[in-house]
Amino acid sequence: MRKLVNRFKKLKNERGLTLVELLAVIVILAIVAIIAFVLIGNVIENSRADAHISNAQQLISAAKLYDAQGGEFNATTGQVTHAELKSAGLIGDLIDPWGEDGNYGQGAYVTKTVTDGEVSYTVTLNAPNGKSEYNITDASEEDLAGGRDTLFP
Repeated sequence: MRKLVNRFKKLKNERGLTLVELLAVIVILAIVAIIAFVLIGNVIENSRADAHISNAQQLISAAKLYDAQGGEFNATTGQVTHAELKSAGLIGDLIDPWGEDGNYGQGAYVTKTVTDGEVSYTVTLNAPNGKSEYNITDASEEDLAGGRDTLFP
């Protein structure tokens, strides 16, 4: 019985967290949460930009196939649109990386240029839903390979 009484006395003398200590822990957790939220937001936006660049690379690849199969580029502008590549069965729908069911519409085309027998392709892909900071204009394959840091400084 005496052991039990001694045990209760020891528990009575122990202290819990003070209000100041509890508030300090809450503030530290809030700071960590804010930093994590910002970093996760940046990762998501970067992955969307990367998906947009992948769409542009797919357009160039489809245009090369179209050219290899004898497809006709516009005689005046040297361009082929996403719609033409899609109707030829070389590419599917380009999915809006921002998930707003946007449509690339007329802002998606590849331009073929022949200079001294060298063929080069550039792509123009305007971002849907007013994301104009992510418009890709006359970007070559090398530009696209540079990634978002090169295209969207």
